[in-house]
Amino acid sequence: MVAGMAVASPPDTRSRILDVALELFTEHGFEGTTLQQIADRLGFTKAALYYHFRSKDDLLDALVTPVIAGLDEVLDAHDGLTHTPAQRRRFMQDYVDYLLRNRRLIAYMARDLATVAHPVIAAGSAERRARTEAMLAGDRLDFSDQVRVAMAFRGIAGVIAQYPDADTSELRAALLEAAGSLLRARASVRRTTPGRPTPPGRLRAPRPGE
Repeated sequence: MVAGMAVASPPDTRSRILDVALELFTEHGFEGTTLQQIADRLGFTKAALYYHFRSKDDLLDALVTPVIAGLDEVLDAHDGLTHTPAQRRRFMQDYVDYLLRNRRLIAYMARDLATVAHPVIAAGSAERRARTEAMLAGDRLDFSDQVRVAMAFRGIAGVIAQYPDADTSELRAALLEAAGSLLRARASVRRTTPGRPTPPGRLRAPRPGE
């Protein structure tokens, strides 16, 4: 060995197991993947895999928990701030960046919808979704607003799943533009709702029958 040459350390076994588990979950779905398949791809015995994870639920929990904690950090960082258009844009940027940092898991969850109902993922998901949607577009949304915001909120994950190999910077820019367009359209609809004054210099959308 050449003096001073660094010796590569072996990959972290736990991280390698999680990486292979996510790979197989993506290929076969959570329900369609067995611990034996994971052990075989790793070149482990099943007993060796059991040493690290006793069940698929333990594997899913280890994959999802850090990602959920990351979303909580993003939400907490923006919690209590004034919901101005500029603040909503900053939140959207942070939210998209969070998704892109975890794009492999997000892409898998978008494809394997049955997994989303798993208790590991479902716990607290409704509250996080409500907090996220409120930060994207404010609270007190009517049904039309809810549909529009849900399209922006859930569509991001679907796009990440559809373009798993896209350049990150290009995908980020496209996601922010598309989601921003939906939310801007929502704001425009609210400004021109009957009973609300139309801001100076803006045309009011025609009402039915006009």
